[in-house]
Amino acid sequence: DPETKRAIDMLNTCDMRDQVGSYRVITSFETPFLEAFSLCILQRNNCFNCRSSILDKPAVAPLATWRGSPLDERAAAAILYGHLDIPSADGKSQRSPWSWKVVVGANPAYDAFPCQHQIFYPGKAARSFWYDPVFLVETVDGKLVWRRRHYRVRPAAGEPGRWQLSTLDNGVISNERWTLVDAADDLSWVVFHYSGAASVVGQSYVGALLCTADGIWPSSASRDRIYDALRRCDLEPWELYGHGPDESFMWSTERLSWLAENQPPLAPLAPTEAEAADRERAAGFL
Repeated sequence: DPETKRAIDMLNTCDMRDQVGSYRVITSFETPFLEAFSLCILQRNNCFNCRSSILDKPAVAPLATWRGSPLDERAAAAILYGHLDIPSADGKSQRSPWSWKVVVGANPAYDAFPCQHQIFYPGKAARSFWYDPVFLVETVDGKLVWRRRHYRVRPAAGEPGRWQLSTLDNGVISNERWTLVDAADDLSWVVFHYSGAASVVGQSYVGALLCTADGIWPSSASRDRIYDALRRCDLEPWELYGHGPDESFMWSTERLSWLAENQPPLAPLAPTEAEAADRERAAGFL
């Protein structure tokens, strides 16, 4: 397949340490043949003999209390659902087609792709969740396209505000740990910390996300409180990727103009549990 061959050739020219460059190539093509090739060469047979683990540092504690009460799984789930228009969402949510929009992040490989919509929604099984991020990619040919991923989300046992995420991304499994660091009582903003690894390609990554309902920095919120939450993730404000309170890389005027004519695919993928299990079993998840 010429497109898959081109993708592999371009990946071979990338420095393996360049996560942004490699991922941009992958998201530019995303052919079924490339996924099958990666699944065979990397995930099933680990031909590069790579083994990367999720990093344990920094150790970030989850939010202890919310709205004056100890955080429990129900409250943590309500924060995760954010502003999504579903029956189990919190009463103060804005009932949107998405849970959150990313304002700023701190890991270029993860956060370099603008207009990120986060969609968290419950699964059919008890205590199960799905997470569908939808984001904008500028391909290697200079085109703008929407891409999305589909994660299985499991609450960490006995630790409200912590979740384990896993996805099959173009033939490669990524595992992540997410922590709810802080959230406004009115759901005007939230800070998540994440630490993940794509083991068979030798990549570990960490970062944090500030999210709001509209992707704009929460003007009514205390910057000190948000900065304190980020510092608990071992990050300083100046490390936030490409943008801050007074500008937006994620939601620039240019991006918003394109978005107005090219609506993102926000409908939850919501495969059946059986379909998801079959795909994960084929990849070696289960």
